[in-house]
Amino acid sequence: MKKICCLIFLFVFICLSLSLYAQQGEILSLKMDVRFDGEVAGSESGFVGRYLKLLANGNLNDKFSYSFRHRLYVGHSDPKAFFNATDWANVTYKANDWLSVTAGKQMICIGTIEYDYAPIDVYFASDFWNHVSPFQVGVNVGFKVGENNQLYAQVTNSPFSVEPLESLYAYNVIWYGRPAKWYSTIWSANMIEYEKGHFINYLALGNKFNLGKTSVDLDYMNRYAGKGTAFFEDFSLHGKVQYAVSPSVNIFAKGGYDVNRSQRADAGFVYDRYVLPGVELGFYGAGVEYFPIREAKQALRFHAFWCSNTSEPVEQTFNVGLRWQMDLLKR
Repeated sequence: MKKICCLIFLFVFICLSLSLYAQQGEILSLKMDVRFDGEVAGSESGFVGRYLKLLANGNLNDKFSYSFRHRLYVGHSDPKAFFNATDWANVTYKANDWLSVTAGKQMICIGTIEYDYAPIDVYFASDFWNHVSPFQVGVNVGFKVGENNQLYAQVTNSPFSVEPLESLYAYNVIWYGRPAKWYSTIWSANMIEYEKGHFINYLALGNKFNLGKTSVDLDYMNRYAGKGTAFFEDFSLHGKVQYAVSPSVNIFAKGGYDVNRSQRADAGFVYDRYVLPGVELGFYGAGVEYFPIREAKQALRFHAFWCSNTSEPVEQTFNVGLRWQMDLLKR
């Protein structure tokens, strides 16, 4: 607790110091984001704090901006573990209206709508989402093509790196598009090195349909290691339907299927390290969200959901919880 208090004090002090330079139009936004759940999962139950995050972002001038998000967890016994709790800390240079460069720790550019949600907004998820490591240090170049299309080319350390300077990399290209007012996309192609000279490739196709009060997410991801594997041998398919009952209430249903038949379950050398050989798992569930406060400076959300899957034995999960967001400082 003492470490957390010191961290918050230090961070607020730095942010206040930065805000003194805001005389030439620089902007500082500091936010807190928290989620608590009460859950019954099979024979286990209890209350848990899932997320406690500090977020800062702003503009240093008309060309440079910064972004930072850190999870305030207890027990960071060494600097490496502490930095692992920093989801991103980066600086972006905007050369002009169509070209930007971001350097620092950032989210790896992998497609699908599910992957793009903030983890605090994901209640239950695919096997891939549950195991992927999404944040690494690297460089990202963004290209704006017209009003509704954004392309990014990115190189980061591989998420499979376990030690510094392992010479393992991830090469990613992603397209955020909006071909129509009611349809948007997050599509990517990825080459991710899991061991020196060994790559697993992703084709990730995220599609979102906005149909009045109803929105539909439909995702497909194919994973290919080039070892005689083919489409629909190692893949994930999932979708979500959400309906806005009112400005304060959403109901939703979600389901999906992860499978890896590209290798035997007892394979000695595994290509896919996130959805392991032999996995064939479906998941499904439904829930409701209620927003008694939904303002620019703060928001409060209550949620309740049930989910299950096709594992043996079948596990039922029931969850109720809340999320609280608040602006701590804005300059």
